[in-house]
Amino acid sequence: MTSAVSESPVPDEIESSYYTAQGFDPAHSRQVRSHYLPFVLGRGFLVELGCGRGEFLSLVAEQQPEARRLGVDVDPEMVRQVREAGHEAVEDDLLTYLHGTSDRPDAVFLAHVIEHLSVGEAFAMFGRLREVIPAGGRLIVVTPNPACFANLSNDFWSDPTHVRLYTLDLLQFLLGETGFEVIDAGGNPLDVPGPPPELLTPVANLDAWGAAEMVMPEPTPITFDEGVAVEGILEELTRLRATVASAVHWMGIYNDRMIEMRHLAESVAAAHDASLRHLYGANEIYVVGERTA
Repeated sequence: MTSAVSESPVPDEIESSYYTAQGFDPAHSRQVRSHYLPFVLGRGFLVELGCGRGEFLSLVAEQQPEARRLGVDVDPEMVRQVREAGHEAVEDDLLTYLHGTSDRPDAVFLAHVIEHLSVGEAFAMFGRLREVIPAGGRLIVVTPNPACFANLSNDFWSDPTHVRLYTLDLLQFLLGETGFEVIDAGGNPLDVPGPPPELLTPVANLDAWGAAEMVMPEPTPITFDEGVAVEGILEELTRLRATVASAVHWMGIYNDRMIEMRHLAESVAAAHDASLRHLYGANEIYVVGERTA
Protein backbone atom coordinates (compact mmCIF):
# COMPACT_ATOMS: atom_id res chain seq x y z
CA MET A 1 0.00 0.00 0.00
CA THR A 2 1.36 3.40 -0.96
CA SER A 3 0.59 6.71 0.67
CA ALA A 4 -0.16 9.89 -1.22
CA VAL A 5 2.67 12.42 -1.34
CA SER A 6 1.56 16.00 -0.84
CA GLU A 7 2.91 18.48 -3.37
CA SER A 8 5.02 21.27 -1.92
CA PRO A 9 4.33 24.76 -3.24
CA VAL A 10 6.95 26.26 -5.52
CA PRO A 11 8.69 29.15 -3.69
CA ASP A 12 8.08 32.66 -5.04
CA GLU A 13 11.84 33.17 -5.39
CA ILE A 14 12.29 30.29 -7.82
CA GLU A 15 12.04 32.47 -10.95
CA SER A 16 14.92 34.74 -9.97
CA SER A 17 16.93 31.66 -8.96
CA TYR A 18 16.19 30.14 -12.36
CA TYR A 19 17.33 33.33 -14.13
CA THR A 20 20.61 33.17 -12.21
CA ALA A 21 21.12 29.46 -12.81
CA GLN A 22 20.55 29.82 -16.56
CA GLY A 23 22.75 32.90 -16.84
CA PHE A 24 20.12 34.98 -18.69
CA ASP A 25 21.77 38.02 -20.25
CA PRO A 26 20.04 41.34 -19.39
CA ALA A 27 21.53 43.01 -22.48
CA HIS A 28 19.97 40.35 -24.72
CA SER A 29 16.63 40.77 -22.95
CA ARG A 30 16.75 44.53 -23.56
CA GLN A 31 17.51 44.03 -27.24
CA VAL A 32 14.64 41.56 -27.67
CA ARG A 33 12.17 43.68 -25.68
CA SER A 34 12.98 46.79 -27.72
CA HIS A 35 10.74 45.37 -30.48
CA TYR A 36 7.71 46.21 -28.32
CA LEU A 37 8.60 49.83 -27.54
CA PRO A 38 6.54 51.31 -30.42
CA PHE A 39 3.39 49.74 -28.98
CA VAL A 40 3.69 51.57 -25.64
CA LEU A 41 5.51 54.83 -26.36
CA GLY A 42 3.19 57.80 -26.03
CA ARG A 43 1.19 56.10 -23.29
CA GLY A 44 1.05 57.83 -19.91
CA PHE A 45 0.94 54.85 -17.54
CA LEU A 46 2.53 51.46 -18.18
CA VAL A 47 2.07 48.42 -15.96
CA GLU A 48 4.24 45.37 -16.60
CA LEU A 49 2.83 42.21 -15.08
CA GLY A 50 5.52 39.67 -14.29
CA CYS A 51 8.14 42.37 -14.76
CA GLY A 52 11.14 40.20 -13.89
CA ARG A 53 14.27 42.34 -13.54
CA GLY A 54 12.60 45.34 -15.19
CA GLU A 55 14.50 45.49 -18.48
CA PHE A 56 11.44 46.66 -20.42
CA LEU A 57 10.55 49.27 -17.82
CA SER A 58 14.08 50.66 -18.13
CA LEU A 59 13.79 50.79 -21.94
CA VAL A 60 10.58 52.79 -21.65
CA ALA A 61 12.16 55.10 -19.05
CA GLU A 62 15.02 55.91 -21.43
CA GLN A 63 12.62 56.82 -24.25
CA GLN A 64 9.84 58.38 -22.19
CA PRO A 65 11.04 59.31 -18.69
CA GLU A 66 7.90 61.30 -17.88
CA ALA A 67 5.61 58.26 -18.17
CA ARG A 68 4.58 56.42 -15.02
CA ARG A 69 5.97 52.88 -14.88
CA LEU A 70 4.91 50.14 -12.49
CA GLY A 71 6.17 46.57 -12.29
CA VAL A 72 4.31 43.71 -10.62
CA ASP A 73 6.01 40.44 -9.71
CA VAL A 74 5.51 37.76 -7.09
CA ASP A 75 9.26 37.16 -6.77
CA PRO A 76 10.73 39.43 -4.04
CA GLU A 77 14.19 39.36 -5.58
CA MET A 78 12.80 40.56 -8.92
CA VAL A 79 10.88 43.34 -7.17
CA ARG A 80 14.04 44.42 -5.34
CA GLN A 81 15.96 44.72 -8.61
CA VAL A 82 13.15 46.68 -10.26
CA ARG A 83 13.06 49.16 -7.40
CA GLU A 84 16.84 49.51 -7.48
CA ALA A 85 16.50 50.42 -11.17
CA GLY A 86 14.28 53.34 -10.15
CA HIS A 87 10.81 52.03 -10.99
CA GLU A 88 7.69 51.53 -8.94
CA ALA A 89 7.15 47.89 -8.07
CA VAL A 90 4.53 45.80 -6.30
CA GLU A 91 5.31 42.40 -4.83
CA ASP A 92 2.16 40.43 -5.49
CA ASP A 93 0.61 37.64 -7.51
CA LEU A 94 -0.58 39.27 -10.73
CA LEU A 95 -4.15 37.96 -10.46
CA THR A 96 -4.39 39.16 -6.85
CA TYR A 97 -3.01 42.54 -7.88
CA LEU A 98 -5.47 42.90 -10.75
CA HIS A 99 -8.50 42.08 -8.63
CA GLY A 100 -7.46 44.50 -5.89
CA THR A 101 -6.01 47.43 -7.81
CA SER A 102 -7.56 50.79 -8.58
CA ASP A 103 -4.83 51.56 -11.16
CA ARG A 104 -6.02 52.42 -14.69
CA PRO A 105 -3.01 51.98 -16.97
CA ASP A 106 -3.37 52.79 -20.66
CA ALA A 107 -0.71 50.16 -21.49
CA VAL A 108 -0.16 46.72 -19.95
CA PHE A 109 2.79 44.53 -20.92
CA LEU A 110 3.07 40.79 -20.19
CA ALA A 111 6.25 39.13 -21.39
CA HIS A 112 6.61 35.39 -20.75
CA VAL A 113 3.83 35.38 -18.17
CA ILE A 114 0.81 33.70 -19.72
CA GLU A 115 2.64 30.39 -20.14
CA HIS A 116 2.68 30.23 -16.32
CA LEU A 117 -1.13 30.22 -16.30
CA SER A 118 -3.83 27.74 -17.24
CA VAL A 119 -6.32 28.75 -19.93
CA GLY A 120 -8.92 29.41 -17.25
CA GLU A 121 -6.55 31.70 -15.37
CA ALA A 122 -5.54 33.46 -18.59
CA PHE A 123 -9.18 33.99 -19.56
CA ALA A 124 -9.94 35.43 -16.10
CA MET A 125 -6.89 37.68 -16.31
CA PHE A 126 -7.87 39.10 -19.71
CA GLY A 127 -11.41 39.66 -18.47
CA ARG A 128 -10.16 41.62 -15.49
CA LEU A 129 -7.68 43.55 -17.68
CA ARG A 130 -10.58 44.70 -19.83
CA GLU A 131 -12.09 46.23 -16.68
CA VAL A 132 -8.78 47.79 -15.61
CA ILE A 133 -7.60 49.19 -18.96
CA PRO A 134 -9.58 52.21 -20.24
CA ALA A 135 -11.06 52.30 -23.76
CA GLY A 136 -8.26 52.67 -26.31
CA GLY A 137 -5.69 51.24 -23.92
CA ARG A 138 -3.23 48.61 -25.10
CA LEU A 139 -2.39 45.10 -23.97
CA ILE A 140 0.79 43.41 -25.24
CA VAL A 141 1.17 39.69 -24.57
CA VAL A 142 4.49 37.92 -25.30
CA THR A 143 5.08 34.18 -24.90
CA PRO A 144 7.39 31.40 -26.14
CA ASN A 145 6.64 30.30 -29.69
CA PRO A 146 5.26 26.72 -29.70
CA ALA A 147 6.11 26.46 -33.41
CA CYS A 148 9.80 26.80 -32.55
CA PHE A 149 11.25 23.30 -32.14
CA ALA A 150 13.73 24.42 -29.48
CA ASN A 151 10.83 25.56 -27.26
CA LEU A 152 8.67 22.57 -27.99
CA SER A 153 11.38 19.99 -27.39
CA ASN A 154 13.40 21.47 -24.54
CA ASP A 155 13.53 25.15 -23.61
CA PHE A 156 9.91 25.59 -22.53
CA TRP A 157 10.03 22.57 -20.22
CA SER A 158 13.25 23.71 -18.53
CA ASP A 159 11.41 26.41 -16.56
CA PRO A 160 9.88 24.79 -13.46
CA THR A 161 6.98 27.26 -13.35
CA HIS A 162 5.71 26.84 -16.91
CA VAL A 163 2.19 25.41 -17.30
CA ARG A 164 1.40 25.32 -21.03
CA LEU A 165 2.25 26.78 -24.45
CA TYR A 166 -0.05 29.26 -26.20
CA THR A 167 -0.32 29.59 -29.98
CA LEU A 168 -0.94 32.85 -31.82
CA ASP A 169 -4.41 31.68 -32.78
CA LEU A 170 -5.31 30.89 -29.19
CA LEU A 171 -3.98 34.21 -27.89
CA GLN A 172 -5.90 36.17 -30.51
CA PHE A 173 -9.05 34.18 -29.73
CA LEU A 174 -8.75 34.81 -25.98
CA LEU A 175 -8.19 38.55 -26.46
CA GLY A 176 -11.12 38.80 -28.85
CA GLU A 177 -13.39 36.90 -26.45
CA THR A 178 -12.53 39.25 -23.59
CA GLY A 179 -13.10 42.57 -25.34
CA PHE A 180 -9.84 43.40 -27.10
CA GLU A 181 -9.35 44.12 -30.80
CA VAL A 182 -6.13 42.52 -32.06
CA ILE A 183 -4.11 45.13 -33.99
CA ASP A 184 -0.85 43.25 -34.42
CA ALA A 185 0.50 39.73 -33.95
CA GLY A 186 3.50 37.71 -35.06
CA GLY A 187 6.98 36.51 -34.17
CA ASN A 188 9.61 38.80 -32.70
CA PRO A 189 12.20 39.36 -35.48
CA LEU A 190 14.81 40.35 -32.88
CA ASP A 191 14.71 36.93 -31.27
CA VAL A 192 15.40 34.38 -33.99
CA PRO A 193 18.42 32.32 -32.89
CA GLY A 194 18.00 29.92 -35.81
CA PRO A 195 18.95 26.23 -35.97
CA PRO A 196 22.13 24.88 -34.36
CA PRO A 197 24.96 25.36 -36.90
CA GLU A 198 25.91 21.70 -36.72
CA LEU A 199 22.52 20.74 -38.20
CA LEU A 200 22.94 22.89 -41.32
CA THR A 201 24.34 21.57 -44.58
CA PRO A 202 28.15 21.90 -44.58
CA VAL A 203 29.62 24.29 -47.12
CA ALA A 204 31.15 22.28 -49.98
CA ASN A 205 33.34 25.07 -51.43
CA LEU A 206 33.10 23.60 -54.93
CA ASP A 207 33.69 25.71 -58.01
CA ALA A 208 30.71 26.18 -60.28
CA TRP A 209 30.33 23.40 -62.78
CA GLY A 210 30.01 23.93 -66.49
CA ALA A 211 30.35 21.83 -69.60
CA ALA A 212 33.52 19.74 -69.57
CA GLU A 213 36.20 20.87 -71.98
CA MET A 214 38.00 18.15 -73.90
CA VAL A 215 41.37 19.16 -75.32
CA MET A 216 42.66 16.89 -78.05
CA PRO A 217 46.45 16.87 -78.61
CA GLU A 218 47.83 17.91 -81.95
CA PRO A 219 48.24 14.84 -84.16
CA THR A 220 51.77 13.74 -84.92
CA PRO A 221 52.76 12.87 -88.48
CA ILE A 222 52.43 9.21 -89.42
CA THR A 223 55.37 7.60 -91.24
CA PHE A 224 55.17 4.29 -93.06
CA ASP A 225 57.81 1.71 -93.51
CA GLU A 226 58.12 0.11 -96.89
CA GLY A 227 55.93 -2.88 -97.32
CA VAL A 228 53.14 -1.69 -94.96
CA ALA A 229 49.70 -1.72 -96.53
CA VAL A 230 48.25 1.77 -96.37
CA GLU A 231 44.72 0.45 -96.80
CA GLY A 232 44.94 -1.56 -93.56
CA ILE A 233 46.22 1.43 -91.60
CA LEU A 234 43.39 3.62 -92.84
CA GLU A 235 40.84 1.06 -91.77
CA GLU A 236 42.36 0.92 -88.29
CA LEU A 237 42.36 4.71 -88.06
CA THR A 238 38.69 4.80 -89.08
CA ARG A 239 37.78 2.36 -86.33
CA LEU A 240 39.87 4.32 -83.83
CA ARG A 241 38.16 7.55 -84.82
CA ALA A 242 34.73 5.98 -84.30
CA THR A 243 35.80 4.72 -80.86
CA VAL A 244 37.07 8.15 -79.82
CA ALA A 245 33.88 9.85 -81.08
CA SER A 246 31.77 7.40 -79.07
CA ALA A 247 33.85 8.05 -75.95
CA VAL A 248 33.48 11.81 -76.36
CA HIS A 249 29.72 11.41 -76.80
CA TRP A 250 29.28 9.37 -73.63
CA MET A 251 31.61 11.65 -71.68
CA GLY A 252 29.35 14.56 -72.61
CA ILE A 253 26.26 12.69 -71.39
CA TYR A 254 28.05 11.72 -68.17
CA ASN A 255 29.10 15.34 -67.62
CA ASP A 256 25.53 16.61 -68.12
CA ARG A 257 24.17 14.07 -65.64
CA MET A 258 26.81 14.97 -63.09
CA ILE A 259 25.76 18.62 -63.38
CA GLU A 260 22.12 17.59 -62.89
CA MET A 261 23.09 15.56 -59.81
CA ARG A 262 24.91 18.50 -58.33
CA HIS A 263 21.94 20.79 -58.90
CA LEU A 264 19.67 18.19 -57.30
CA ALA A 265 21.99 17.88 -54.29
CA GLU A 266 22.08 21.67 -53.91
CA SER A 267 18.26 21.83 -54.07
CA VAL A 268 17.93 19.13 -51.41
CA ALA A 269 20.46 20.92 -49.19
CA ALA A 270 18.60 24.24 -49.61
CA ALA A 271 15.28 22.59 -48.76
CA HIS A 272 16.87 20.93 -45.74
CA ASP A 273 18.22 24.24 -44.41
CA ALA A 274 14.93 26.04 -45.14
CA SER A 275 13.05 23.39 -43.17
CA LEU A 276 15.40 23.80 -40.23
CA ARG A 277 15.03 27.58 -40.28
CA HIS A 278 11.26 27.15 -40.27
CA LEU A 279 11.46 24.76 -37.32
CA TYR A 280 13.82 27.11 -35.47
CA GLY A 281 11.91 30.32 -36.13
CA ALA A 282 11.18 33.20 -33.77
CA ASN A 283 11.77 32.23 -30.17
CA GLU A 284 8.79 34.27 -29.00
CA ILE A 285 5.44 35.41 -30.39
CA TYR A 286 3.29 38.37 -29.42
CA VAL A 287 -0.21 39.75 -29.73
CA VAL A 288 -1.19 43.40 -29.32
CA GLY A 289 -4.79 44.20 -28.45
CA GLU A 290 -6.66 47.46 -27.92
CA ARG A 291 -9.45 47.72 -25.41
CA THR A 292 -12.68 48.31 -27.31
CA ALA A 293 -15.20 50.88 -26.08
